[in-house]
Amino acid sequence: MSQILRVTLFLVMVVGLIGVARPHKGLAEPHDFSTLRPGAILPNDCAQHVRRSSWEPRPFNYKANHTAGKGGVTIDGASAAFNRKFRGRVDGNFTGTTDEIIQWAACKWGFDEDITRARAVQESDWQQSKLGDRSDDARKCALIGKSAPCWQSYGILQVKGTVHNGTYPLAEQSTAFNVDYALGWLRACYEGAFNHWLGDDYAPGDEWGCIGAWYSGEWYDDDAVGYIRKVQAHLAALVWKNPNF
Repeated sequence: MSQILRVTLFLVMVVGLIGVARPHKGLAEPHDFSTLRPGAILPNDCAQHVRRSSWEPRPFNYKANHTAGKGGVTIDGASAAFNRKFRGRVDGNFTGTTDEIIQWAACKWGFDEDITRARAVQESDWQQSKLGDRSDDARKCALIGKSAPCWQSYGILQVKGTVHNGTYPLAEQSTAFNVDYALGWLRACYEGAFNHWLGDDYAPGDEWGCIGAWYSGEWYDDDAVGYIRKVQAHLAALVWKNPNF
């Protein structure tokens, strides 16, 4: 993808931020967690810094929001060195409201909380019960112990169990594990730990490129660019602050 198009995507996001929705009274303020540069030291005390609130726009997430995950999963596609350092960090060891979980994982992996909120809008409308990527391929379904047809992707950030080995069924059962793993994967991409399987243009430090790759599996292909634009539109509108969200 050309540098011009990448800049254009960024400008679309920035310009869109001028017009935002009226804040929902229950959403904690201010915005605290922003993206940390590649190589930055990631915090270990994020549960203490989550801004607690009774606001819960998706009360039906309650059971999954109060189901903690567990460790031991390998981050798909990441280098052995990255996994040695960070795989134990993915544990989903947090409970709270949907927004508190988003804050916690964004802090833990050093990503912007509002971008994470916007991704969750696009992926599932913040619904942990969301199922996606239906497949009739018996071989794929067997990877997660199911018979065809089956759903491959689960939860608030749509973790694809047939690709991300070991994430199913926890990615469906636990909101915290779902977001924890997805942002761990994003950090691996952002750090440049994918050993260029995304192509010669792939480079560390490009958060939007990695966000697009989560969806399409490619680096700035048409599907990735379309997905990035949708997430940026949600970000510009801050749709989760709308009283009707």
